[in-house]
Amino acid sequence: MRILPALFLLLVTVSGRAAAPVDMSAANALYDKGDFAGARAGYEALVQAGPWSANLFYNLGNAAFREGEKGPAFLAYERALALQPGHPEAAANLRFLREETGAKLPGTTWVDRALAHPAGNTAGWLAAAAFWGICFSLAPWVWNRRGAVAPALLCVLALGWSGAALWWQNRQGALMIVTADIATARTEPADNATATAKLPVGSQVRLLLERGAWLNVRLPDATQGWIARDAAQTVRLAR
Repeated sequence: MRILPALFLLLVTVSGRAAAPVDMSAANALYDKGDFAGARAGYEALVQAGPWSANLFYNLGNAAFREGEKGPAFLAYERALALQPGHPEAAANLRFLREETGAKLPGTTWVDRALAHPAGNTAGWLAAAAFWGICFSLAPWVWNRRGAVAPALLCVLALGWSGAALWWQNRQGALMIVTADIATARTEPADNATATAKLPVGSQVRLLLERGAWLNVRLPDATQGWIARDAAQTVRLAR
């Protein structure tokens, strides 16, 4: 492994010390002592126990990277950003790793960027809140009174946006990160099938279908292919 640039060394300073729980503090202390394996085990135990935070996955990514495990580091940084999209240190470290490995990412359009947020449960809650906002804004019309038209229109826009985001995100499939050094995409779910692409560690794919030891995914170039199940992991964790 190459020695990290000074900037990256500053970025990997462990976050979340001020209000960290006891177990987090213990894991941070191990990290500071250079016991990256012990720190990583501590962070992974916290992930299993919950609750999750962006700083927890950020610290886990740092420990994994310092152990030379780029795949788990990629995954942890991606999970940190899924919880807190504006996490600057996780984003910076992720960019650094992508430059190191040549990880492949799908192209994005303005539609992709617009509908990527709000994501998951947030979009669902926003849609529900907008629906009830419309109901309460227009309820006075039932009693022949003037309803609040302007708030109702805003709620209609919020409902349309969050609904479109939910539809688009479900259509995309679950985001997965290649954690193997190289994931070979094939035309069929078989080791002897024709290889169509080589995906470096950290590349992003979208899960379309699961079949035994194989995953059918949308590749960064928007084509489809089959990769081994153990070559990639989903960013979103099930609670």
